[in-house]
Amino acid sequence: MMDSIKYKVSVIINSYNGRGFIADCIKSVLNQTYDNFEIIIWDNKSTDNTYEIINKFNDPRIKYYYSSSFDNLPTARNKAIKKSSTNFIAILDVDDKWNKDKL
Repeated sequence: MMDSIKYKVSVIINSYNGRGFIADCIKSVLNQTYDNFEIIIWDNKSTDNTYEIINKFNDPRIKYYYSSSFDNLPTARNKAIKKSSTNFIAILDVDDKWNKDKL
């Protein structure tokens, strides 16, 4: 019988002024039944308090990046993916939430 391997997944969240959604979005990932993941948050030059909300989570799986320029979503997503340390990518929009068994 083969041993079960838990592959690590990079969850990509792009945000621009997402303060109204980011907390619930992150919570929905942190509450997954599958727990071998990292969360890469690409802040697309927000001008609200998105960072302060993210920083309250204090979870080492969350990696936050602030963009020096505002980019269209495909470009911002590709920049976030380049920060990934895994071969498996899942994309979650900042204004969405996952069911606990998504991953």
